[in-house]
Amino acid sequence: MKPRTMERLDLLAAYAERRLLDDISRHQAALAQVQAQRQVLAAYRSRLAQSWRGGAAVTAGQARSAGHFVAASQAAETQIDHAEARARHALAAALEALAATQARRQSLEDALQKAARATERGIETRREQAVPWRAPGPKGGA
Repeated sequence: MKPRTMERLDLLAAYAERRLLDDISRHQAALAQVQAQRQVLAAYRSRLAQSWRGGAAVTAGQARSAGHFVAASQAAETQIDHAEARARHALAAALEALAATQARRQSLEDALQKAARATERGIETRREQAVPWRAPGPKGGA
């Protein structure tokens, strides 16, 4: 493969690597957001539990609202779990693709270096061949 072609392939691989790094960053942010959502949900649940434990009288409307909240929070928990699973799966896939891209870039770099060494050897060989040959001078120094 020509060195110029390898350089172009390396450039394309660099773009792919940058895109994968952006994807990884986005997936890590999604996981952080999932964690924050879990904390918010836990805080709401904690406040609800404390209000029930306080022993204060509650109206039927408040009890019904609490029941709706519990049902909604369980649905939200399920959605959070699914979002986390998707983000973790996408992150793992992006990390795997990044490793493959980096390996491909390394092999391209090795091939470029090998081609450069071969070119240098060829240039050196042509220089040596370009040196005019001289017949040995007469023996005896006359």
